[in-house]
Amino acid sequence: MKLRSHKELHNEMMEDEEYRVAWDDETRKEKLRDTLAQWRKRDNLTKAQVAERMGVTPPVITRIENNITKASIDTLARYAYACGIKNPIIPLY
Repeated sequence: MKLRSHKELHNEMMEDEEYRVAWDDETRKEKLRDTLAQWRKRDNLTKAQVAERMGVTPPVITRIENNITKASIDTLARYAYACGIKNPIIPLY
């Protein structure tokens, strides 16, 4: 049995449409999570500081960051504004 690298296996699996759609969905979520982290770290803000600026509790910020697909565009825009981002670019795809 020939061992295959992760890249080879991934490339093979990307031929399956269901796998590709799931991969693209997870990639999009990760990109959005990274964007939120960059916004917050830009001004060295803690989750508690962002929460205070948004008028919510820190657990709400954790839920926004961890369950990114549940956040509305308005919530993401408020998050950006709380982080000092005036004209946020929110990567949806």
